[in-house]
Amino acid sequence: MISLGRVAVTLSLAAFCTAALPCGHCVEDKVAAVYDHAELMRAEAAHHHVAFCAVEGNLPADENAQRNIARTVEAIAGVDRGSMRMSVENTALAFTFDPSRISVDKAVRAMNRKVAALGFRLEPIRVMERTAELKKVEAASPGRRP
Repeated sequence: MISLGRVAVTLSLAAFCTAALPCGHCVEDKVAAVYDHAELMRAEAAHHHVAFCAVEGNLPADENAQRNIARTVEAIAGVDRGSMRMSVENTALAFTFDPSRISVDKAVRAMNRKVAALGFRLEPIRVMERTAELKKVEAASPGRRP
């Protein structure tokens, strides 16, 4: 039989437990997987932002399918052509966009409508507006610098 004291201690401990918080390593891994320094420099020069997204679902490994995804993503008004980077292994995608034409939320919503039939969806995990924010990414991904 379980003692009343043990039940009280267990309930007290349970009351102080919180949900596990993400450590950020997965986010940093996803960002590093699609990090392209030259593309980030082009975006900053144009006063554009860079969106990093986690992919929920399966990205196709087929090169033709990936080109189709790139065309789909880059066809959204305000998204820079040629800017999409994708990592099947890390289930991540990045693109640059003109914030004066579209917000990251609107861009991702439009992309999700278009890629839903392919069995995945995008979830924004970070938006970079300036190269000052790059130090954090570069520190997390040494060796990925140009």
